[in-house]
Amino acid sequence: MGKMGGAIRKYGPWALAGVLLVCVIAFALSLANGPAEPAQEGTPVTLKVWGGVPADAGPNRVMEEFNRKFASRNLRAEYVYFPNNESGNRRVETTLLAGGNIDLYFTYTTRELEKRAINNMALDLSEDIAKSGINMERYFGSDVFSYYVNGKPYSLPTKLDQYGITINKDLFDAAGIPVPTDWTFDEFREIAKKLSHGEGANRTYGMFFCTQQDISYVMTYFAVRSLGGDPIYKSAGSETNFDSPVIRDLVKLVSDMMNVDHSAPTHADSVTRKLTQESMFLTGKCAMTIGPWIIRSVKDQKTYPHTFTTAFAPYPVSSRGKNYSQGGLGDHLSISPTSPHRDKAWEFLQWYVTEGITYMVEGGRVPAYRGFDQQKIIDLLLKNSGGTIDEKTAKDVLIVPKKNYAIPSITTRLFQISSVMNTHLEKIFIGEESVEGGLASAKKEGDAWLQGSS
Repeated sequence: MGKMGGAIRKYGPWALAGVLLVCVIAFALSLANGPAEPAQEGTPVTLKVWGGVPADAGPNRVMEEFNRKFASRNLRAEYVYFPNNESGNRRVETTLLAGGNIDLYFTYTTRELEKRAINNMALDLSEDIAKSGINMERYFGSDVFSYYVNGKPYSLPTKLDQYGITINKDLFDAAGIPVPTDWTFDEFREIAKKLSHGEGANRTYGMFFCTQQDISYVMTYFAVRSLGGDPIYKSAGSETNFDSPVIRDLVKLVSDMMNVDHSAPTHADSVTRKLTQESMFLTGKCAMTIGPWIIRSVKDQKTYPHTFTTAFAPYPVSSRGKNYSQGGLGDHLSISPTSPHRDKAWEFLQWYVTEGITYMVEGGRVPAYRGFDQQKIIDLLLKNSGGTIDEKTAKDVLIVPKKNYAIPSITTRLFQISSVMNTHLEKIFIGEESVEGGLASAKKEGDAWLQGSS
């Protein structure tokens, strides 16, 4: 499959219409957010940095440290939070196209990164990288070039997006089950069965999938290990992959764990009871859950008091053999083309990548930059955890860089096809459709989008 660095993929009419709509309303927003005036030499400069992480979850500390370090140069930064969802990202793009007051901003998906690059919402950083003598491969590994658009860098990655199953190690130890380092779908299912017991309100589940928050997690994190970064596509994006035996087995696995084994709460229960990772995992109601972004809550003993140790395991695979590593590079930081402080923004970007990101580690964000000592990062990750996070598995799963990452590269009709997939996953999980029937319908509808007949 082609990577982002190859020939740029064409967006459908829906995306172009969205850009036009943004332009129509841009003028009004520019009046409210008018661009900052260029500073005179020696006068204070304040950089506006927009991001989708709540300010008190690390960004405030980042800004404090930057402002302290650069105070003697009359340079400071101010954080502007936006929700990392459809409306929040639309606000970012509207402001960028209006020439509003954004100097730097974060992008969290490859689809948005590409869209912003080709629609003149991000600066080409080639010249800055060359002048600064940055060796991109040495900084970030060879996968960094997969995030170039038309062969050019419009951002620097700041976070290593490397995840895995989050595990209650005490429950594993009590059952005599070692924390897995390599396991298949079938082995994952059997372990979940062994760890499930009790009835009704007293039941402990082997696994919690958190489908009420995002029903596509099972595709995003499980399927990629066996199918690569574009699990829902085949034929270079001209056809959907919903007839894949791996996808069939995976969807059946999740459905059976919910509805046959009862080793995971049903999707209906997750929705009606509004179950969350915190309400299930941190109260000991499940032995495993989908991802380690819960680390911030694991450390919050005041809100979620618990004594068990949290460990991590890689996501299971369809079968052993040649498989991909889940992960890649994320939290891409770009400079706005209308920033009046391009050089200062570049200074902030370099500082954040090589230093500022460390103030985000305690909240669970692992740096993409490979110049950090790994033990320093693990120490920061474990800081204030009260010994409730297993050091070895956290380091092995979340911190040590892997090879052969499953990196997304195709975005053709991604919004529509993802919606089709989610609709049928829900019907399958609540028993309205069979696995085979639901996936057949998803393929028919998804292929129609790709062929332009929907």
